Amino acid sequence: MDKKTGVYICTGCGIGDALDADKLCELANDEYSVDVCKTHPALCGEEGAQVILKDIEDGVNTVVIAACSPRAKTDVFSYDTSATVLERINLREHVIWTHPANDEDTQMLAEDYLRMGLAKAAKVTLPNPFLEAVEKGLLVVGGGISGMTSA
Repeated sequence: MDKKTGVYICTGCGIGDALDADKLCELANDEYSVDVCKTHPALCGEEGAQVILKDIEDGVNTVVIAACSPRAKTDVFSYDTSATVLERINLREHVIWTHPANDEDTQMLAEDYLRMGLAKAAKVTLPNPFLEAVEKGLLVVGGGISGMTSA
């Protein structure tokens, strides 16, 4: 499968106030040559979800979302996983909530998290379904009343 990667960086929930999202997009474009890199003020909103869905319809099959925790908003970010690799990067809880806003180290940490997420997304492949013949025979063990009734 040829991967077409889309990176989506949320700037809401204080992420855009604490980080330079444009530098994160530059990193994704320069180091990983992603096909699509977009920022949005609320990826978990209806408009933000539509941006990602439109790109998936246009051929993006590897989606990297840099926003809040992967445990949050699972209903919004539940795309067709049989055809799309989805990687979520936790910038809110692991980066901006634990480090000072607009600090050089905070920006470097966010860049490292983005690098790790993009590397993981590049290595992940979609699983091929394993189909095995189903045995239709039945073995009843036991000759008591339960075994005789089952047989």
